[in-house]
Amino acid sequence: MKTEIILFDNHCLYLEAMGCLLDKNGFGEKYSYTITTEADELENLIKEESQIAVLNILGFSTNDALAMIEKLMGLNAQLKIIILSANIDVKNIKKFFDRGIKSFLSKSTDTAEFVLALNEVIAGRIFLNEEIKNILYNFICNLENSNEKKIGSFEELTVREREVLDLICEGFRTKEIADKLFISTHTVETHRRKIMFKLDVRNSSMLVKFAVDNHLVN
Repeated sequence: MKTEIILFDNHCLYLEAMGCLLDKNGFGEKYSYTITTEADELENLIKEESQIAVLNILGFSTNDALAMIEKLMGLNAQLKIIILSANIDVKNIKKFFDRGIKSFLSKSTDTAEFVLALNEVIAGRIFLNEEIKNILYNFICNLENSNEKKIGSFEELTVREREVLDLICEGFRTKEIADKLFISTHTVETHRRKIMFKLDVRNSSMLVKFAVDNHLVN
């Protein structure tokens, strides 16, 4: 029995064209194709011999697409999912990979790249095209630069601001900090605002999390 490739898209014409593309590149010799234009049918199509699922999620909200992937992976944990999408928001891409997909292809993907991705996924590897790689690379670099900037800003805190930061992280309220440091509550709030500005955080919760994550407090 041939291993199955499941193809999903909203348009039947696209699915027929996809089948022709796969046949032209030799996949028809080893694989059978099951196509559907109905997302609700996907769960019923997943079987043990279903090795690959190519899903075009155009028109789906991110949450709906993620929920669909979770259901499919729950039915067959070995399923190798390739996502086609025009939405290349880096945070959403990470969520898809966290759910277990093997490849995320953008609208710039052509036939050669799709065939390459399919072969890589079949071989058990993850495939990202250059566009997605660059997006992820820039995101990681910007995140690292942002953290470096914040940590560098920590060095700019005054001795008093560091004292206030320590007490905030210990859970003391404004009045308690004022009493401990023998300053007014207004002065404590002024220090708090300056600290958040220097570390580029928006509220006290984010401030505490950043300080703990970056070992700025004991």
